[in-house]
Amino acid sequence: MVDALEEDTSEALMRAIKKQGRAAWAVSGGSTPKPLFEAMAEAPLAWEDIQVALVDERWVETDHPRSNETFMRNALAQKLAAEAHFLGMKTKHANPFDAVADVNKRYSGLSLPFASVLLGMGPDGHTASLFPEAEGLEDAMATTNMSPCAALKAKRSDVTGDELDRMSLTAATIAAAQHVALMITGLEKKQVLERALATDTHLPIARLAQMADITVYWAP
Repeated sequence: MVDALEEDTSEALMRAIKKQGRAAWAVSGGSTPKPLFEAMAEAPLAWEDIQVALVDERWVETDHPRSNETFMRNALAQKLAAEAHFLGMKTKHANPFDAVADVNKRYSGLSLPFASVLLGMGPDGHTASLFPEAEGLEDAMATTNMSPCAALKAKRSDVTGDELDRMSLTAATIAAAQHVALMITGLEKKQVLERALATDTHLPIARLAQMADITVYWAP
């Protein structure tokens, strides 16, 4: 799985660099992508021409143990990939709703559309920070919302933990990417995805799949 994803992501980034001189890659946090980041860090790419940004972020400071930005930098900003340009979402604002204009301005400096977007998925059918029943979900999922990012407040669950305030790429921004990868492991998540695509079509991952050409990378 990691080998296939590393190859496809590298090809997407190289195509974008060849076409427009630089490429943007949006990545997710969590434990699942760590082996991919380790592989990508050694990929012989023109990293100085690659921008690496977050798919989503918990609205916490970068010294928080669940900060996606810190995870991204620690896991990927090493070896060859250390030459890339890394971009986080967190600002000084107290909540993501106050910050969304500044974050969108920050993301407008990226080479959009993204060459590749790396998504994960939770057992509740969320992807990025597009959580079921979240405040701001409909705005973030709207096909007419062409802003790069949207603010959300998740409904508390075992999946969200205590960090309910979130910033996320919008569904339209994800769908516009040249390569949209969903990286999942284990039988449980495979079953969640299959149910979402077949019957639980209200779940965010199913709604996104109706908008985007998603390639699923799965391993047991």
